[in-house]
Amino acid sequence: MKLIKAALVTTTLTLLSTSVFASQFGYSAGNIVERLGVRTIKTDAVQTKQEAYQIGLNQLHQLSKDEPVELSKKLKISGVNIDRRQIHLNEGGYVTVEEFMNTDGQINYKGKINVSFHYPERDSNN
Repeated sequence: MKLIKAALVTTTLTLLSTSVFASQFGYSAGNIVERLGVRTIKTDAVQTKQEAYQIGLNQLHQLSKDEPVELSKKLKISGVNIDRRQIHLNEGGYVTVEEFMNTDGQINYKGKINVSFHYPERDSNN
């Protein structure tokens, strides 16, 4: 009877300690976390405000049509654990225009495309 109790206690302790060590040192894939981001993309300089708005609007429309992998490149989203096939723009993107003067004293304009986006990322729990 003592031998059976000792064997049972030893087996139980072995199983419990094995699961503790496995969770500490074993591979853990982590959880999926939804990440949010914002980007502002500037257009090339042009001579009129209207032209800057139009170029920005065209680029905003193009971004909304791009495939997720292409979006990750254009928005410069980097990371090892990102699923680039699931990057999406959020609604509410907009265009603003920046006015500036060059070294020749000429006023120029750049369109600024402002977008927000989301994507899943695996969190390693480290």
